[in-house]
Amino acid sequence: MALVQWSDLPVDILSIIFQKLKDPCDVYRCGLVCVSWKSTVNTILPPFLLLSNVGTFKNETGIFHFEAPLNKQFCRLFNTQTNETHEIFLPEVEKCWFSSSSFGWLLTISFGPSHEVHLLNPFTRDRIQLPSSREFRRPYELRVITSTTPLNPTCLVLVIRRFKGALAFCRPGDKSWTCFEDFGRCDNDVAFYKGELYAVNTFGHLVHLHCNIPVAQKVLPVCSIEFLQRGLHRYLVELDGNLLLVVRYTKELLTSGFEVYELDWVEKVWIKVKNIGNNAIFLGIGCSISLPIGPFRNFKANCIYFISDNLTSFFLKMDLMPMDNAGFYDMTTGHIEYLYDQASLIWLSSLNWFVPPSPVIYKQNSAEVICREEKGMVKSWFSKIRRSLLNWYTPKI
Repeated sequence: MALVQWSDLPVDILSIIFQKLKDPCDVYRCGLVCVSWKSTVNTILPPFLLLSNVGTFKNETGIFHFEAPLNKQFCRLFNTQTNETHEIFLPEVEKCWFSSSSFGWLLTISFGPSHEVHLLNPFTRDRIQLPSSREFRRPYELRVITSTTPLNPTCLVLVIRRFKGALAFCRPGDKSWTCFEDFGRCDNDVAFYKGELYAVNTFGHLVHLHCNIPVAQKVLPVCSIEFLQRGLHRYLVELDGNLLLVVRYTKELLTSGFEVYELDWVEKVWIKVKNIGNNAIFLGIGCSISLPIGPFRNFKANCIYFISDNLTSFFLKMDLMPMDNAGFYDMTTGHIEYLYDQASLIWLSSLNWFVPPSPVIYKQNSAEVICREEKGMVKSWFSKIRRSLLNWYTPKI
């Protein structure tokens, strides 16, 4: 009988095997083997909640300060489907803040006076250095957005200071950040759409941002939605090649509902959307994305998954905790279901959605890719695959 190559295993079998692996790093490494394994892994790994290492404490005078542990060498991901927290050994985050990500890469900022800034892939530990900036010394305010994977040499990196409404961008290799000085307060969202950068401001205007030198911005002649008033949360999301505006309604700081609109670029109007098909939208303070819902992701289609994007309620330790404002909105029924284990320690951290990066296949994989070194121990990645296959194939007596 002819031997079957690993790359020729049926997708259904691969999916069963990969789901037996508990560590998301091991699942990710499966995607480094070949193209077919990569395609399967991209349908298996779910969005996680990234537990920021930025916390708060109150001194004797009652004033809150922000801190992060100096000697922690890991990041934590929370699986909302299994209520499991995964720790990833990551010595690169020692003496660094992190609270935001894009394309699965963390934005890390060092504690030191230089405030070194990097993008870090937590699964491969690859790092890309960005220009340092003292303006980034409050990482809980920051959101990072990249135009594509940071491994792409044309990648544009955008950082938003949420409370200041300041926008700055650079490309890997730049010596400094370029700022939109006159952008004004931007409490809402910014998104890349078909290679261009767009923002929605506090008045609901759609703004086209030109990331050239000199920078420029233009308010597009799009008919505004009459009821979009200041105080509502707005997000820009790309879905199936269309640009969506998602409006989040709140009542006494709790999410009460959502509405979704699609931009008609010809008529320059927003059209209300009642169904987003076999997709889900994920919203938070550092994320506004859409993902297709496959058979191996236990998320519901035509739903909007959300976490609290009100930092004040977390950092000031108000009675309203983030767990009271996290769940999903069913666009079919109009109902909200609040999620997650309220006893979990994840609520002691500020949260952001984390979508794992797509594995990048190299012609030659080094031992660092196939095995993971952790605290002096080397775990055999291949042995885990083999054991999972045997456990699945062996009949249960």
